[in-house]
Amino acid sequence: MATGEHGSHMLLWDFPSMDRSFQSYRTIIPYEGQQIHALKYNPSSTHLLCATGDPRAKLFSSDGRLVSEFKRGDMYVMDMRKTQGHVAGLTAIDWDPRGNNKFASCGMDSTMRIWDCERPLGQEQVVVAKTKARGKIAVTACAYNVEGSMIASAQYDGGLSIWPSKGPFLRPAQHMAAAHQPSTETSAVAFVPGSSSLVTRGGDSTVKLWDPRKMTEPLAVATQLPAAGPEANLAFDPSGRWLLTGLEQPQPDSNASVAVLSTSTLCEHQRINLSLPGSVLSVSWHPELNQIAAGLSSGQIAVLYDLEKSQRGVRLGIAKRIKPQAAISSTSGPIITPNALPLFRQDQQMSSSKRRREKARQDPVRSHKPQVPLYGHGRGGAIGVNETQHIMKSLIKDTIRDEDPREALLKYAAKAESDPKFVTPSYKDAPVFDDSGMADEPEMKRRK
Repeated sequence: MATGEHGSHMLLWDFPSMDRSFQSYRTIIPYEGQQIHALKYNPSSTHLLCATGDPRAKLFSSDGRLVSEFKRGDMYVMDMRKTQGHVAGLTAIDWDPRGNNKFASCGMDSTMRIWDCERPLGQEQVVVAKTKARGKIAVTACAYNVEGSMIASAQYDGGLSIWPSKGPFLRPAQHMAAAHQPSTETSAVAFVPGSSSLVTRGGDSTVKLWDPRKMTEPLAVATQLPAAGPEANLAFDPSGRWLLTGLEQPQPDSNASVAVLSTSTLCEHQRINLSLPGSVLSVSWHPELNQIAAGLSSGQIAVLYDLEKSQRGVRLGIAKRIKPQAAISSTSGPIITPNALPLFRQDQQMSSSKRRREKARQDPVRSHKPQVPLYGHGRGGAIGVNETQHIMKSLIKDTIRDEDPREALLKYAAKAESDPKFVTPSYKDAPVFDDSGMADEPEMKRRK
């Protein structure tokens, strides 16, 4: 069994290895900080599909090993048919009953997409929700029928659509614009096993029965069934005769309850009191174990079973005692840590030359560490530097290359005659510049 919570944790449970403590054997976080909206095993129960508030669905093996992560679409593409994945959070998922590799997912980006598990880098088909409102509308639920020939989808504006699973997906085969009250989340759609009827769970506290061939009006309506949240679902018994749905309680300390309805008339047959506080968020009926599991808003999981008809499952854990934990012995005497002994103190003389070198390396005086530049205001006689000094140095232009070297030397000609310390006596009578050899040169060349 797999359960998910709003705290982004997915828990895996193994009944044969359980005892009366009922502890999960593995905890997985598919996406950090994302609520888990849907968990479903494939028809052969070899893989588990997880849908969260992230646009990417994740596929796990039955023991919790990650198999693949499906691609996220490009949020900057306006046409949702042109992007290879969802661009907003997922709301629901459902497996194709004809195999173990294909499934449908729907999300807040106004689309329902059909995927192949062997090709996680892009969906096979894209179905865009039909709505009269402008902009995008969230697709809140989707489900295959038993044969896998049809897919039903529900929308946040109250619309309900029926699509052929093989296409075309340009327009739905059947559409009901006001199946439920607009702006209330239709949290679940499901086909009745052994029948062609369709059941929807609305956020307007109703459960409705539909004929997919003619959806002008519902076949039956059950009222006063408040849903506890967007994960409120529908569950059928193995024969398809009874329908289960969780209820929201007006007070947090009220006992949780599950309504049992007839799938043919939606008349309430029984209301099961779970004797636990909270509201029922989701419910599931296992066909082989014949046990009912209900997830509560308090974080608890209630499992209902029959002493005669239910075998294995949670009954295996009830029959096992809690394994005693090894007692931890305590001592009343003092506890001495190794570093407290004189032998292991750092201030003692080290015998190892390597340790002495390491200690000397950490001493800035002994290792002759250069002084680090002081940034900001100067302290202790040292002048501080800042970023402005480096910028001004780069801005000040060096003009020494623009100065004429002839003029620079002639500035010292008069001073050299009066004070011969610049020119030695051997060069006293010799001219500084001798132009006699350039008398025969052309005027233009002499200028160069």
